[in-house]
Amino acid sequence: MKTRLVLLVVGLGAMCSCSYTEKIVKAQPGATEVKVVRPDDKPFHCQVLGDIQGTSRAEDKDKARGGAENDLKNRAAALKGNYALVETDRSNPVGSTSYTETVLIGKALKCEDQS
Repeated sequence: MKTRLVLLVVGLGAMCSCSYTEKIVKAQPGATEVKVVRPDDKPFHCQVLGDIQGTSRAEDKDKARGGAENDLKNRAAALKGNYALVETDRSNPVGSTSYTETVLIGKALKCEDQS
């Protein structure tokens, strides 16, 4: 019992003492064609391929958002989607640092071509 408690305390301490660095995700080949949309802009005739999440962290809020969108596009493309529907959008400061972390949660969609 004592061993478990010590391991838990050491593990939590290690998690809290980590340093923060930028994590700006770049779009992978093929993901640049994926369109990021909000529920009001979602096209018709779409098949949901799966749940996706995009995360990015940077000192510049716009870079954090762009990285999160790229991460979302990468995950949608990996599921063969052509749209990434954002259902939850959060940007928060990271602790007492100058970093902002943006998290986008949604669905990868395969939608019919609208042309």
